[in-house]
Amino acid sequence: MTVELSAPPKGGTRHPWDWYVEEKWVTHRLLDMIALETDVTYLDPCCGQLHIPEALTERGFFAYGTDLFDRAGGHSLFMGEHDLLGDQRHMLEASNGLSIIFNPPFSFQNGRLVRGLAEKCIRRALSIATHKVCALLPLKWLASEGRYRLFTDETPIGVWILCERPSMPPGNIIEQLGDNAFDHGKIDYIWVVWDKRRAPMTDFQGRPFAPTFWIPPREKITVKAERKLAA
Repeated sequence: MTVELSAPPKGGTRHPWDWYVEEKWVTHRLLDMIALETDVTYLDPCCGQLHIPEALTERGFFAYGTDLFDRAGGHSLFMGEHDLLGDQRHMLEASNGLSIIFNPPFSFQNGRLVRGLAEKCIRRALSIATHKVCALLPLKWLASEGRYRLFTDETPIGVWILCERPSMPPGNIIEQLGDNAFDHGKIDYIWVVWDKRRAPMTDFQGRPFAPTFWIPPREKITVKAERKLAA
């Protein structure tokens, strides 16, 4: 798939491949909110350190990950290096029952701006999946003239807003940040969920829409316990 590249921004503050790592609780909170099928395979095609597949397997689902690079350190759930936007398909992408849950790169590849990158990833995921596609995205992603057709032609079944801001540090500096790596998220995130088996929802005038839900923040005692366990 062809992508449009632009010059990199000044300052070099972004990870060159948009590798930002979400904690597993972000996926667990989604799983608390929606019902997932137990008889399909789950794939994260931008898996990084495999936090999403790990969270899914902890809930009893069959989940695996692929990525452009092997950042998994020999993890058993990693199914190899693969380009989601490339011409070749991975064997998991040919599964008879497949849902895709991922945190797609937003706008950068190899240090250069790729316009509409997250949308391209989501459209490819929708062309591959047989069941659900769940994408973790910044809240501002919803407001875009260019993505209007994605919300009308491929109507999601819902938008889930994370009321607790997740921290997503660049994967290459997590070790350097230590205990502070996942503190103080600054960006609001959402889960957008599509279901390939359901017809688009429309209002009484035939206009497509998706309901919005709020995912409540975790209890403070739970947050402290999870950070202690992670340490």
